Amino acid sequence: MKKIYTLFLLSISLSFSAQVEGTWKLSQQAGALAVGPNQGDGSWWSNSTGDLTTRACLFDDSITFDASGNMMHYMDGSTWLETWQGVASEQCGTPVLPHDGSGTFTYTYANNQLTVNGLGAHIGLPKAINGGEISDPANAAQSIVYEISFGANGEMIADIQSAGGGSGWWRFIYSKTSAAPPPPPTTYTVTFNVHTDLIAGNVSADGIYIGGGFVGGNDALLLDDSDGDGIWSGSMSLDAAGGHFICLNGNCSDWSCKEDISGQPCADPGNYNDRNNLLGGFTQDTTLNLQFGSCDTPGTGITQLDNKLSIFPNPSNGIINIQSAYKLNSVNIYNMIGNLVMVRNISSNQAILNIETLTNGVYFLELNSYDGSVINTKFIKR
Repeated sequence: MKKIYTLFLLSISLSFSAQVEGTWKLSQQAGALAVGPNQGDGSWWSNSTGDLTTRACLFDDSITFDASGNMMHYMDGSTWLETWQGVASEQCGTPVLPHDGSGTFTYTYANNQLTVNGLGAHIGLPKAINGGEISDPANAAQSIVYEISFGANGEMIADIQSAGGGSGWWRFIYSKTSAAPPPPPTTYTVTFNVHTDLIAGNVSADGIYIGGGFVGGNDALLLDDSDGDGIWSGSMSLDAAGGHFICLNGNCSDWSCKEDISGQPCADPGNYNDRNNLLGGFTQDTTLNLQFGSCDTPGTGITQLDNKLSIFPNPSNGIINIQSAYKLNSVNIYNMIGNLVMVRNISSNQAILNIETLTNGVYFLELNSYDGSVINTKFIKR
């Protein structure tokens, strides 16, 4: 009798878990995201029909719960970001660690409660945790519990007491999709070697960090200089689609200790002057040799852009045109890890280069003129 009773309880447990198994997306409807003073009350704010378009990068994210208790959060390289994640305004953008779906997540479902486990695991909005809302990616929860109910059409309704200092409630409404879950993004190991000899003063006692953009918060990766040679190194697995990042001298949540590379070719003025070294993606494990505060690649002599040079189209998928105010002798092309990948003789102030054989990514052009001057710029191959 005891064995039968145990099997009966196990059967009930498995039946409950089966309710949440599968792949879910936020329902394509107004009010799929809502917040208010009481559970199920969206009087403070709820998404409009128009938000289905403006926030499409959130509504196309998918969450899969498998039969083994594993959870996968797929964002396809873009999701909805808020200012606490380091962006200037709410917008679609590259997911920010640890809320980027790259972690190892598990879940349990019992007594109408769904618990998701793992740093950065969440459904709905990442800021909503039990008892409050986080204001810094570094404060991500290791576990979040949602109150679950199901609608008449099979929607999964997840409520969490979180907003307004923990007195208000968020509600997230999900619909199950029959589409197979997309594969996780491809990742490769990126090794950062940051030379610090140009830092005015001393390296911070907190050390040198890599952060921002698709890498994560201001303290996403702490580098190491245990041998004391002034070159700080570290590695992490990153999405092969690439993105921006920055070097920081210390652990500063207000980004005040980030390097200043404004006006230099590896800085993106449209993205807080973060580095574009990995913009355009990469197809293998990659090592970056960087100079803190400079776009010079240690050992290559690459310097900043001269305004008497133009290249077009940029980005390009096959051909680039070069026009210069100077008569050019030759052109060298370096990839973003400092390797020389192409050399061409020119003997003119203009040239057409075929770059079809180059892999997609960001490259530096080093143009040598007949008067001995060197002009440098960059282009993107797509």
